[in-house]
Amino acid sequence: MGFALVGVAGTLAHYSILYSLVEFYRFNPVVASGWGALAGLIVNYVLNYKLTFNSQQSHSQTFPKFVLIASLGFALNLAMMAVLTQHLYYFYAQIVTTGVVLIWNFFANSLWTFQMDISGNTVDDKPKSMLKKLLSGVGLFATLLLVRAISLGLYPLYDPSESRYAEMGRKMLETGNWVTPLIDYGVPFWGKPPMTVWLTASSLWMGGINDFSARLPSFLLSVGVIWIIYHLAKVQRGVEYARIAVIILASTVSFFVMSGTVAMDVCMSFGIALAIASFWLALREDSKAYWGYLFFLGLSIGLLAKGPIAIVLSGISLGLWTVITVEWKRVWQRVPWIKGTLLMLVISVPWFLIAEHKTPGFLEYFLVGEHWKRFTESGWQGDLYGNGHAQPPGKIWQYWLGAAFPWSLLFLKILITAILQKKPLELVKSSDGWRLYCLLWMTAPLLFFTFSANIIWTYPLPGLPGFALLLAEWFPLRSKYRTALALCVPLGFFGLVAAYHYPNADFFRSQKPLVEAYEHAALADERLVYLNERPYSAQFYKQGQAVLVTGITELQASLADTHHDFYVIKDELMVTIPEELKQRLNPVKRYLLFTLYQAQTK
Repeated sequence: MGFALVGVAGTLAHYSILYSLVEFYRFNPVVASGWGALAGLIVNYVLNYKLTFNSQQSHSQTFPKFVLIASLGFALNLAMMAVLTQHLYYFYAQIVTTGVVLIWNFFANSLWTFQMDISGNTVDDKPKSMLKKLLSGVGLFATLLLVRAISLGLYPLYDPSESRYAEMGRKMLETGNWVTPLIDYGVPFWGKPPMTVWLTASSLWMGGINDFSARLPSFLLSVGVIWIIYHLAKVQRGVEYARIAVIILASTVSFFVMSGTVAMDVCMSFGIALAIASFWLALREDSKAYWGYLFFLGLSIGLLAKGPIAIVLSGISLGLWTVITVEWKRVWQRVPWIKGTLLMLVISVPWFLIAEHKTPGFLEYFLVGEHWKRFTESGWQGDLYGNGHAQPPGKIWQYWLGAAFPWSLLFLKILITAILQKKPLELVKSSDGWRLYCLLWMTAPLLFFTFSANIIWTYPLPGLPGFALLLAEWFPLRSKYRTALALCVPLGFFGLVAAYHYPNADFFRSQKPLVEAYEHAALADERLVYLNERPYSAQFYKQGQAVLVTGITELQASLADTHHDFYVIKDELMVTIPEELKQRLNPVKRYLLFTLYQAQTK
């Protein structure tokens, strides 16, 4: 607690000076960060000496050590800011940098500068003890969040889905049309409600057009889900149970990846988590009537994130639980059904009516097409924004195995063991119905999408909080096993991010490397032109200025211009281009299936 308070004081000093120097005196952000860091270091030394580590050493012993550690931290701060401000808004860059420097300062100062004593251990034992603290409990959870936060801006937006929603947010910000998201200029997007696009556009407005800003809302929503689950679990079973549950949840493949992905599913999952957690707490906490209204607020968020599917998924788990446990009377008495329903309608319905008024035909496509035909017609051809993802029945359960990995393997082990011992029902028995509640929360998306004709791998996401709560109830893992499993996904993911930055790596589906190559080589009046296919990431990184030409005739007309424009052409299309046009195209950079060319005049 002491270190946290000292950190807050030092950070406030740092950020106040940073902001003042940049905004009022027009300092370079890296230089301003250096002055802010210096002020923060002075505050940290004075308070850490007296409060955090309660050092018994004299200033003559501690100060030289502190200066060395602080100098290294100061250099790390400047280096990271110099790199990150090239890609991120300076305030976001400072947030990421602060997280890294904070960890460095704490462990270096506690292990060496102030010689912090931990439970009477000898000096030789301290590094091991501190490492253990880092990789267990709160330290492990903080490590998971930090790894994900740092990675948000370190790799490009993925085509086609992630970059599509980010570009919709950018277009909303550019055009000022906050009612109907646009899939292209003048073309409304009817596939989903706008909550995620609103959040993305707001983040881009505050932090600039970049990967970090586009992904930040998903990260914050995921942190919100974690807080909801932690509070629910703490009320239900205590602090240790809550810690285990959120570590399991945060380290599953789907939750970890999606917590930094621009997608509608994250916002809907937040709404569903708020609704289902509030429903349980409304039944259990008599003196807190607001939980009943938060239940309907969660449903409203789900409606504005992805539509009625949020109510369906919530209703499956809550309805089945009420029927099986025969809790009809309590459910009716504790949940404000009439007032809550009116609240939900007041929050969510106006946008649907306004959107239909602005773009007639929206409600028919959205309600009939997206919420009926998508799930009943295999390979649905009416999708205006892509192709139906036709899958055989039951495919969702395979997706769940991957989504909940590595914890799904432990889940299956426990389940199979219980079946072999002829005690499977023991896994869901509890006096208060809690285990059944978690099981139904987990399986609601799986049950609903089992016979769906079109599904994708993100669909199990809303059920993962229930899975984490149930697994934590079944098997309170020993610390070392929990750490090993929890770090599998973050370390693997960070390895992929690092591999992306390896020279000539070209496995990530995005146009960012080609756009960067174009911006490095092009003059101000030279355009970036795409033949036949223009991925959404190209529009995002070029801020809507990437030109699309269709067919050889348009390409020939574009090349007739005297400018040395740049062209991005899919490799498979080169065989269709006449030889005389090919000779006008000089290759600049190849990435995945596309190559960037510079046009030469005749």
